Amino acid sequence: MAKERAQKIIAGAGLMSRRKAEEAISAGRVALNGEVFTDLGRTLDLELDQLTLDGVPVAKPAVKRTFLFHKPRGVMTTKSDPEGRPTIMDYFRDDPGLNPVGRLDFDSEGLLLLTHDGDLILNLTHPRYGVLKVYEVEVEGKGVPGFLEIACDSVELSDGPGRFEKIEELDRKNHFRVTVSEGRNRFVRRMFGALQFSVVRLKRIQMGEFELGDLKPGERREVKLP
Repeated sequence: MAKERAQKIIAGAGLMSRRKAEEAISAGRVALNGEVFTDLGRTLDLELDQLTLDGVPVAKPAVKRTFLFHKPRGVMTTKSDPEGRPTIMDYFRDDPGLNPVGRLDFDSEGLLLLTHDGDLILNLTHPRYGVLKVYEVEVEGKGVPGFLEIACDSVELSDGPGRFEKIEELDRKNHFRVTVSEGRNRFVRRMFGALQFSVVRLKRIQMGEFELGDLKPGERREVKLP
């Protein structure tokens, strides 16, 4: 359970500064679950406890939860689908207020974050932050000559040139690990298409500091952020 000091909650509710809140606690104006206390180190459970100032309940900040999720193939990264296809919210019926961080297309799988935290969504998806994303890709075809160098230089796409930050050949033939900072729609698939490959399977394994790890398709894990 998330715990915070009372003075931080009072200040976060906009009632007074943290210093004034500490003075109010010391003066016996603050109660936790109906009992007055003066200990400035006292913490409360944001989900269970009730804080009052001069007998008036203090509004608690909304709890922001974040999950790592292994999106399976054949699942839409949307909250609903007019065609009745499965969506990520089929796996999060217990918390419909969550929002996906970016997208993975219907035929792709791997790491997807879902959160209530708008700042986190902005920091991970806005182009100005250039957050790196890592994918494992299985392809078919021979590719254009020198495709490894071309992929990290400049590849002409319909909406302008693109490039991988890094591309590595994995142990098996036609298996690659690519790192991108782009967020354009179906960017990895279109890049390989321009290099004369056909993508057979695409899995995202990392987004910024967040990693898929050992999550299986359809599994999720909550992460605690500062």
